[in-house]
Amino acid sequence: MTIRISDIRVPLEFPEKDLFPRVLAIIGIPGEEVERFSLVRRGLDARRKGEIRSVLTVEVSLRSPELDDLVCSRVPSARRIPPAPDPFLREKSVPPPTVRPVVVGAGPAGLFGALTLARFGAPPLLLERGRPVEERSLHVAAFWKSGTIDPNSNVQFGEGGAGTFSDGKLTTRIGDPLVAHVIGVFEEFAGLPGLRVEARPHVGSDRLKGFCLRMREELLSLGAEIRYGSRVDAVDAAEGRVRAVRLEGGEEIPCRHLLLAIGHSARDTARMLLSAGVKMSPKPFAVGFRVEHPQELIDRIQYGKAAGRPGVPPADYRLAARAPSGRGVYSFCMCPGGEVMAASSGPGEMPVNGMSANARGSGRANSGIVATVSAADFGEGDVFAGVRFQEALEARAFRKGGEGFGIPAMNLMGFLDGKARNLSRGRALAPRVARANLSGILPTGVEEDLRFGLLRFGETLRGFLTQEGTLYAVESRTSSPVRMERENYESVGMKGLYPVGEGAGHAGGIVSSAVDGIRGALRILEKLSESG
Repeated sequence: MTIRISDIRVPLEFPEKDLFPRVLAIIGIPGEEVERFSLVRRGLDARRKGEIRSVLTVEVSLRSPELDDLVCSRVPSARRIPPAPDPFLREKSVPPPTVRPVVVGAGPAGLFGALTLARFGAPPLLLERGRPVEERSLHVAAFWKSGTIDPNSNVQFGEGGAGTFSDGKLTTRIGDPLVAHVIGVFEEFAGLPGLRVEARPHVGSDRLKGFCLRMREELLSLGAEIRYGSRVDAVDAAEGRVRAVRLEGGEEIPCRHLLLAIGHSARDTARMLLSAGVKMSPKPFAVGFRVEHPQELIDRIQYGKAAGRPGVPPADYRLAARAPSGRGVYSFCMCPGGEVMAASSGPGEMPVNGMSANARGSGRANSGIVATVSAADFGEGDVFAGVRFQEALEARAFRKGGEGFGIPAMNLMGFLDGKARNLSRGRALAPRVARANLSGILPTGVEEDLRFGLLRFGETLRGFLTQEGTLYAVESRTSSPVRMERENYESVGMKGLYPVGEGAGHAGGIVSSAVDGIRGALRILEKLSESG
């Protein structure tokens, strides 16, 4: 049995080589009685300003159950941990299928689903509408410089999915045992030793590109086929079962098992799937703005006198409030040391997002400040009412930015008090930043609830409400506005179709999407094993 000991508090500069002796002193057991020892979690406690400490969690395996009992009775934070369940199939391979499984989409859900299929003996055909990450990066850079957009290769579409141009946070609230596996793959493929022990693991957009290249190499080495620039325009189904997919140019590919990982921005594909008979329903999501501050200011608020000390990372925050209307308002995808960016995937739209490199060294902190919206806001009785709601907000933001993919921006205090104020910074990854009045982009009720939330956040973080803050519009793609109905990962009413990830409305973020893709792939492997 393994014993997990948590809440070990040490100075930031505490050397890891001294951790084992420290743990032996805590448990009061000689070192020769320890069979295995490992650091499993490293976090930060900044609640006492000026006295920041590392908070560690370790696991030890001892030679006898009697010693386990002794440690658990002696150390309040010690508890027994049963062996982690094996989330994979007991049988590590399946009979080679006569028809390759097809995976649509090379974001986290698609990549991890494809990797699972390939490693278990069913290498798939992976179809991605966008371009390989090295080409895609050039397209995105050109868009941010000149406003020239490729509708199939941009911030949202292409190898790696929308997460490639993001903060690369690997935090998640799901308790699936596959989480550790996913973070381990990122640790290996992104070349970040120790990533899996971080309480808030972060990859960074610069390392995510390398991760994509390594993932591609692995998939190809296992026999998978990857085709870029291959947008699926139709799904052929007969008698309630997938038979084939048809690409944009007309090519038809036979398919009996289709893992669908299209991402939250493939609105055209989602509409095609609805017309093909895929059952969907609208779901709530959240919209708002992105707020930016000097990172130094957030560090002072969160760390006090310890701000700027060696070893102290750029500070983040997590905020939430309940408006009088009952609407939730919260921070979303907070990016310490990051940058605000234009996140468009087509003409006439201006969604924004945040991203950061692994070093988080931009000197700026940004976060979405969003409010929940539901059918009461965007209309009932139509699956795509929420999508059209998103599109309307993004079109208004596009016009407010002067068109040409300028990001509309407003001084934070000006938004709160209605007074004209200069922008504190006015830079972002976009062709330009346009000073604009952001009122009128969001529905009046949502806008007022955001003001309420911001005022509450200013009470929580003294100094958060400042003329040094800037708001950018519009944060609209927090999650998919639709959910594809499924049972045991298979589409309700269409056998052989497995909708997964954010685009299917069953995940939110890199890790949960990757886990969902793996679970969908495991279900396909079960089906292949049964048929084999």
